[in-house]
Amino acid sequence: MPKKITLLSILFLFLSFSSEISAQVNPLKIKRKEFKKQEYGFKDAWMAVKDGNYYYSRGLGSYRLARESYLIAYGYNQDNPELNYMIGRCYLYSDNKFESIKYIEKAYTLKPDVNYDIHLLMGMAYHQILEFDKAIAEYNYFINKLHPKLRPDYQSQVDLYIQQCKNGKLLTEVPKRVVINNLGPGVNSVFDEYGPVIDKEGTIMYFTSRRKYSKKSKKSIIDDKYFEDIYNSDQEKGVWTRARRLDKKITGKTNTTNVAVVGLSPDKQSLYIYKGKNHGGDLYVSRLKKGVWTAPRSLSKFNTKHREVSMCLSSDESTLYFVSSNTKAGYGGTDIYISRKNEHDKWEKPVNAGNVINTFFDELGVSLGANDSVLFFSSKGHNSMGGYDVFMSTLSNVGLWSKPVNLGYPINTPNDDIFYVDVPGGKTGYYSTNRESGLGGMDIYKIIYLGAEKDMFVGDAEDLVVGAKFPYDNIYFVPSQKLKVDTSILMRGFINDSENQNPIVAKLEIIDREKSQVMATAISDPTGNYSVKIPESKEYGVEIVAKGYLLYLDMVDLSMKTYDEVVVKNFLLDRVEVGAKVILKNIYFETGKSTLKQESFTSLNNVVRLLESNPSVRIEISGHTDNVGSLSLNTKLSNNRAKAVVNYLVSNGISESRLEYKGYAYSQPIAPNNTAEGRAKNRRVEFKVLSK
Repeated sequence: MPKKITLLSILFLFLSFSSEISAQVNPLKIKRKEFKKQEYGFKDAWMAVKDGNYYYSRGLGSYRLARESYLIAYGYNQDNPELNYMIGRCYLYSDNKFESIKYIEKAYTLKPDVNYDIHLLMGMAYHQILEFDKAIAEYNYFINKLHPKLRPDYQSQVDLYIQQCKNGKLLTEVPKRVVINNLGPGVNSVFDEYGPVIDKEGTIMYFTSRRKYSKKSKKSIIDDKYFEDIYNSDQEKGVWTRARRLDKKITGKTNTTNVAVVGLSPDKQSLYIYKGKNHGGDLYVSRLKKGVWTAPRSLSKFNTKHREVSMCLSSDESTLYFVSSNTKAGYGGTDIYISRKNEHDKWEKPVNAGNVINTFFDELGVSLGANDSVLFFSSKGHNSMGGYDVFMSTLSNVGLWSKPVNLGYPINTPNDDIFYVDVPGGKTGYYSTNRESGLGGMDIYKIIYLGAEKDMFVGDAEDLVVGAKFPYDNIYFVPSQKLKVDTSILMRGFINDSENQNPIVAKLEIIDREKSQVMATAISDPTGNYSVKIPESKEYGVEIVAKGYLLYLDMVDLSMKTYDEVVVKNFLLDRVEVGAKVILKNIYFETGKSTLKQESFTSLNNVVRLLESNPSVRIEISGHTDNVGSLSLNTKLSNNRAKAVVNYLVSNGISESRLEYKGYAYSQPIAPNNTAEGRAKNRRVEFKVLSK
């Protein structure tokens, strides 16, 4: 019987997780004699170790279960290096990269030679949380200390990781101004969700999920995750409805086999599907007849003995783009291919999209935007910062695709960021990624492009950015002042904690971005419920502050809403995390002095508001300069400027006991000092959360 392969299995088999060059099927051996500390509790702890080993050996889909068992054993013995190593490894390959570092470093401290790949693992963990310099150091240490006979097996992959870190350093220096929202539990689950396919109006979405549908649901032998199924959701009043499994003619009675959605025709009458039964995966199509999807039929023109895994159609359905692993016609891994209809309305033989688009590495998740003149796809090649990154290429007047451009951070991360689809208008898009504090595994996210200056580039607590890139450029929105609220459109919903869904009492403000004014204010009640009346139909910024939580920013588009229409919008907030750094933009001093200019007060007032809403938070204000002038002079100047900011905060009611300051001169540059632009970036003021 043919092996049943899933679309995401292919992703993991040939890409990020399979590129783990230190991959091991069996867990690191935890010796009973070395693990045992005392008789009391040992039996249960050792059983937990055995359970953890069992789940780990089953594959990636059971790493969370393995981690839970290992953590039970950890409660008995926290100082076993092998146990710490396994816990760190499970965290790294599931959903919490920060936690992985804690255990991996502890394993190394307890036993530097706990495993030959410990420095590689640390490098990968630092890579994931954007600590690129530390990652590069660990990668180099690993490869330099590796036995010469083993080095050829690892050199090329370590070189790739180091190059990805260098790419990441450049990309994170200029973060994109976007809000990245998790679509929430109506669409996402604790299992993997990915591959959103959305109609041009942005109201119907089909996607693939690896959730358990029934007691008869089976798991893949490759990664121990449930087989793929197709679900759909509709957007009603700005909210995606709870997902529904597609008709059994497409998915089968239970998900004991796999199907994944890869495309939707412009007229929404044809659904394109991937089935992994033959040749590692082929493309199929189902037609909508009298409101019912027909059984999928093979797209035999495009299917080969190789894997065909994703596709999209041009708006006039005359050009088809798809991804295949055809090694004879490709440049390496999976490539993008193009087929066009001839004058007889017949599909021509597919051709490779060329080496401007395709690389030696894998490409996946192809889609079109902007009147078919923009090609979006994910790739591990080009200037990826790790795993898959999303790229875009534009079609020239002579019919050639331009050099792909990385969509940038925080859209792309060192993890896999795939299956991007653009919504007409250029203001929003959707894609799949695995981010910190997500619902589980890969989730589907909405990207909102903010555009103009002084908008927050990473938004709300639903913005689940892998790791956390510090320092952030700016987490604040345009300063605002209250105006009398004019009632017109009613918006209501709930404000909850992003981790445990507990209700939050918070202050919500509706902000007119063009006027930089607060147009409406609301306070949520103890159940998290809020309601607010908004003056007119247009796009607004939403700002939420609550004790113990980071400032939240989102956008809500009410331009198509009518008078007295009820808009339902729920919000999730992230807690303040110790160690977070924020660059305070728009802080100005008199030339060569530490005297604050009046233009700085707006940004500093935002810091006051954040500290007022989080009265237990302590921060350090730090001053930084470029490298022009002596070290002693710059140290004094940066210290005095940091002190000036502290004095301003104190004068506005913030207790001096909550504030520290220090000048770092040019010891912590965030850009090269050999250009005027770089020096301007290095002249800055930051704050860091010391405690909460």
